[in-house]
Amino acid sequence: MDDVRTVAEELHRLAEAEQQDPIDTAQLLARGRRGLRRRRLLGAGGALAGVAAIALAASFLPNLGTSTEPLPVAGGDNSLFEPVPGVPRGEESAGQKLTAEEATRRCDLRYPVHKGKSLPRSGTYWSGRSATYSSRGDFAVCIVPGGDKPSAALIAAAKRDPMPTTAAGQLRNCSVQAWVDLTKWHVVAVDRSTRLRTTMLIAVSPTGRKAIACQLDAALPVSGQEFNNSQFLTLGSLDENDPVTSAGKGSKHADLFAGGGGGGGFCPERSCTKNYFFTGWGRVASNATTVKLQMGSDPAHVVPVTDGWFALTYVSKADHSTVKNPPTITAYDKRGKVVKVVQR
Repeated sequence: MDDVRTVAEELHRLAEAEQQDPIDTAQLLARGRRGLRRRRLLGAGGALAGVAAIALAASFLPNLGTSTEPLPVAGGDNSLFEPVPGVPRGEESAGQKLTAEEATRRCDLRYPVHKGKSLPRSGTYWSGRSATYSSRGDFAVCIVPGGDKPSAALIAAAKRDPMPTTAAGQLRNCSVQAWVDLTKWHVVAVDRSTRLRTTMLIAVSPTGRKAIACQLDAALPVSGQEFNNSQFLTLGSLDENDPVTSAGKGSKHADLFAGGGGGGGFCPERSCTKNYFFTGWGRVASNATTVKLQMGSDPAHVVPVTDGWFALTYVSKADHSTVKNPPTITAYDKRGKVVKVVQR
């Protein structure tokens, strides 16, 4: 996995090559409000009115890859990040289940402008996921941070490259979003849509214990994507908060799928269109090689599958002002045989 080993070095080069600009939190939140209708398609409780399809499921992934050579653990001595008080570093801080008090404390550290606001006490929170404050009449959202605060140089590099094409750039931006050092994680699935201005990817930790589904939305700077649909998975310790379904034929684990979309209001940053858009990610049996999304008579959108993992970002070509049926999503093996119908 030479590509994994070179990610940290590449990130240093990317960060040092960029100028550091100040981050205007108020401006980021204002832009976030304008884009809220198009986001929050995948998170629990985040479905919007008019969303045409939501499908959820999840899986346990015992091992990834065939290499037995150990990989370095993220979150070590890295000048691109600094520690967050009272929070473990790297992989240990990814997807931690937190109380409302601890999540609020961390959000205060990340968003000083919101200090004094509180998250609903009845909620359950996880590092790396979005949480909404309970303040009335003053809407605000926090991405609960992990234990690795990104440097100003890293934030500036991510801001200038919101839709990176390299694994190093993608892991950099997801690290900035989650405040978890993902620079040595391994990207196993990725799909980018320049029309939707969105990247969806799956990356797995060096130990294989954790994974992240990371959504990068170029409509917002990476440092302010409060309305993201990203989340961590602790593989082998999934619970009722991780959407689980039965395994498909030939699969040795529960399959995973989370996705959603809508029609009649696709608004990237220009005038709205009537196209249907969809983002999603998941896992099927390891013998699958492709996943196909089919929307009506539109050309099929086909993505590769790696060890069962896949990611989807899609915008239809045809007008879908009224969506009667969601797209079908099907996994196939190398012979073109159906492995599983993920969504009918």
